[in-house]
Amino acid sequence: MFSKSLGNIYLVRTSAYKIIPILFVLLVGCSLLPNDLKTAETALQTNPDSALSILKKMNPSNFISDADRALYGLLCFEALDKTKGDLKPDSLIDFSLSYYLRSNNNVRLAKSYFYKAKTLKVDQRFDDATVLYLKAIDLVKNTDENLLLGKIYSDIGDICSIQKDYKESLNKYKTSISFFQRSGDSIAISYSLIYTGRVYRFMKDYGTAQNYYSQALHYTKDSLSNGLAIQEIGMNYLTSKKLDLALYYLRKSLTYPTVSNYYAIRCYYLADLFFDIQELDSASHYANKALNYPSTFFIQRDCYRILANTEYGRGDFKQMAAYMSKYQDCTDSVRKIETQTKTTVLEDLYQTSDKVGKTRRYLLLSGFIIALIAALSVFVVYRLRLRNKGKDDELKQVEKTLSKKQELLRENLLQKIEETRIFQMVVYKKSSIREREEMDREMYRNILHVEDRQAFARLMDKTFNNVFSNLETRFPELTYKELIWCCLFLLGLPNNEIALILDSQPASLYKMKQRIGQKMNLASTRDLPQMLFDLSEK
Repeated sequence: MFSKSLGNIYLVRTSAYKIIPILFVLLVGCSLLPNDLKTAETALQTNPDSALSILKKMNPSNFISDADRALYGLLCFEALDKTKGDLKPDSLIDFSLSYYLRSNNNVRLAKSYFYKAKTLKVDQRFDDATVLYLKAIDLVKNTDENLLLGKIYSDIGDICSIQKDYKESLNKYKTSISFFQRSGDSIAISYSLIYTGRVYRFMKDYGTAQNYYSQALHYTKDSLSNGLAIQEIGMNYLTSKKLDLALYYLRKSLTYPTVSNYYAIRCYYLADLFFDIQELDSASHYANKALNYPSTFFIQRDCYRILANTEYGRGDFKQMAAYMSKYQDCTDSVRKIETQTKTTVLEDLYQTSDKVGKTRRYLLLSGFIIALIAALSVFVVYRLRLRNKGKDDELKQVEKTLSKKQELLRENLLQKIEETRIFQMVVYKKSSIREREEMDREMYRNILHVEDRQAFARLMDKTFNNVFSNLETRFPELTYKELIWCCLFLLGLPNNEIALILDSQPASLYKMKQRIGQKMNLASTRDLPQMLFDLSEK
């Protein structure tokens, strides 16, 4: 019995000796991970390359706590941003954002919003990015996070510039420079100076643009910043038709290091310059080179335009048609970007929503006080009525702004039709009447999708506030052709083009209009236009 007990004790000891080293390794490994995170966080401010190297050696799946994993994702994106790397994968920052939404750390939540917004900005989802930038500003606007605030305002300035809201873009860059000056980041200041100069170039104020580029060159010796300044100087000279200087600076810019889509931009502008001076081989070379590097739909569209025109000049119409098809695809993508809600509209909506949220909380508190103090209730109700009247005025202003957006969608659609016509003008002039009609039909098929009922319905609903669905629901007797006529009438196309799209005679459109009025139970066909406008505005 005694020997059996000794045997059990021996087995327990043996097992303990085997388990203890394993537990020790696990505990030491777990304790090192947070220490490595702290080391990376400290190195991030002075040596982001080292911080990124430390983070890449870590495996986030080994973290025990969600807090460590969230910090890891945020530090990775901050290190990638500081080293000009691609902000990937999205899953890292998504987890960090989800975690910090449940925590009380406003600075880290603001940074998570900022880096998620940057990924959306790279994907050209500008409206979604703007909302996150505004949320980040709200969290740190009264703190000393000057560098973060400067970056946010600079990014919003980029979006405003792309949306051609140049006045607002200049305001955002000016604000970003003031925050960068407080943070003491000279490289960030130089970038904002370059971006400011770019906006003045868009506004055709070439002298002021050149002044900002020169300031940026003298502000820092950073090769990336200086390369971008040289690139912008070349583009400024090209736009102002000083081609020799443009060629010199654009070629010089190719010798500087690049990030993002800068190299594609430089190649595209060189291609554009060579096309202007009719050196078609060089134009084609640089346009193809630009397409081999990361770029935007705007750059790709213009590169395909140059290639199509180059092939037309060479007489290769088959290759020209292939490039025109790709040009059209890129144009469709650009249209989707251009129809996104403008930053200024989103800011107004965001501020209005914030005010409404604060008002609701105030009303709850006021209601409690009213229940206790009857005498004060009359005064509070009176004050709230005055405030609600102001809110109604604000909401009407927002509705007016959204109405302007609807008109912008219609104008963009008409502009797309006009741009396609201009692009095909050379071929159009050389074609017979029948060929021209067929080209027009093909253009409308591609732009309006009239042969695809679902695609046409989606386009018209988006442009005219669900008018196609409303007509379809309220007047099921209307045929598809009659529905098309209603939408094209709202679009403002002339009768001869509507007849061409519907494959009808212009004279028969009046009879169609009468049938539509009868099916809508209108007293007169003269009431039809107002009926359609009312449906599109409700």
